[in-house]
Amino acid sequence: MTDQIVDPNTMTESVAIDTEARIFDAALRVFARKGKDGARLQEIADEAGIHRPLLHYYFRTKQQLYEAVAERLFNEFLLSFDAPAEGGRFADTLKAFIDHYMDSVRAHRHAAMWMVAENMAGSPILGEMLARAFATEGSPQRTMVEAIERAVDSGEIQPVDPRQLMLTVVSACVFPFVTLPTVKMMNPLAAEDFDAYLEERKAHVFSVVYYGLASREVTDA
Repeated sequence: MTDQIVDPNTMTESVAIDTEARIFDAALRVFARKGKDGARLQEIADEAGIHRPLLHYYFRTKQQLYEAVAERLFNEFLLSFDAPAEGGRFADTLKAFIDHYMDSVRAHRHAAMWMVAENMAGSPILGEMLARAFATEGSPQRTMVEAIERAVDSGEIQPVDPRQLMLTVVSACVFPFVTLPTVKMMNPLAAEDFDAYLEERKAHVFSVVYYGLASREVTDA
């Protein structure tokens, strides 16, 4: 992409919004490849197709940009979920969570790689974001924990630690994205038609998790 020389003081609102979006997208790609410590602001500016002074107009430091990218990903993740129906069965809530989670990761694959890289580097920011999500009323994480607890209390599923189950579901959903070469080798459909494979994967994860936990009354119905 060709560098653009832009005077921030003369930018229209639409140009400013587009420029900021390009910076976020470029920063995410670079952070995913290099991690926060390995990323350079000049590389991010080059990736976004802008001059570095314009990048500094939006974000004075790499840490400021890094935190802004993390916050944006967190908010986009929360917005990617629909609230489950009140009083609905856990089966419906679980299926919706799996579908929305995998769709969100599919739409933001660089985000998934970035999250894995940050965890491997021991960064605390994702843990802090997750703790905030569990404390946020209506967040998908908190909603799922509450849905699991209600399902156990009602007898729909067997007793289970909600946090352990959440880790199991999320791990099963994100695995195909962060180990894609291995997945393609193990499953020909993933290599031929990845979108079709993901739909198959959604159904598989739901079936294994739900029917592995469902009470006898549910499985016999």
